[in-house]
Amino acid sequence: MDYGLRGDGMFGRNMPAIGWIQIAYQVKEFQIVGPAWISTEKFDIEAKTESPSHSSSQIYLMLQSLLADRFNLKLHRETRESTIYALVPGRGGVKMKPSKDQTLWAGDFPDGSPDGRPVTAGGPTELAPGRFFGEAIPMTMFVNLLAGPLGRPVVNKTGLAGRYDIDLRYDPASGQSPDAADTPSLFTAIQEQLGLRLESAKGPVEFLVIDHIERPGDN
Repeated sequence: MDYGLRGDGMFGRNMPAIGWIQIAYQVKEFQIVGPAWISTEKFDIEAKTESPSHSSSQIYLMLQSLLADRFNLKLHRETRESTIYALVPGRGGVKMKPSKDQTLWAGDFPDGSPDGRPVTAGGPTELAPGRFFGEAIPMTMFVNLLAGPLGRPVVNKTGLAGRYDIDLRYDPASGQSPDAADTPSLFTAIQEQLGLRLESAKGPVEFLVIDHIERPGDN
């Protein structure tokens, strides 16, 4: 599976339809409800913009249009009560240290900083199987990253403000089970390395429900 952005749009090879829907609508895989084949059958897609200057939101809209055209995709958003995780402080206390860089990012205040402090465009972060690594990461971003390997939404209940440097290592094969035999599982790693823990809870989750989709060859 290979995809990316370039000057004139987006390209990708050998990606299942569900992956393209994830990118186009900026959701996690577990939020998409549809037929089984969208997770197994793979497709190549190349989407080009009319102008070399474009924002990520324009790319996503373009990809949504392409999916509607090539796959005859029709869907709707639906909120359901579902199982989620809450990220909370561990019983032994938080082990993370605040980052030296507490500069606000543009994403924190879309309309600009309300108090005049400097706002930068972003910060370094990296996600690889079995490892979360990044500098100056807010908890709101961290819980969003955790949702992927956990297969559920994660809400921030840590009460932690500011940004933290995180280097979390775990066994990716045991990411979705707190009782997995392999160690450290993601659950264990979060407790031992960060001083946080995950609690199962219930909450509203937004899903993309596919009403209709066709294989491109059927169009």
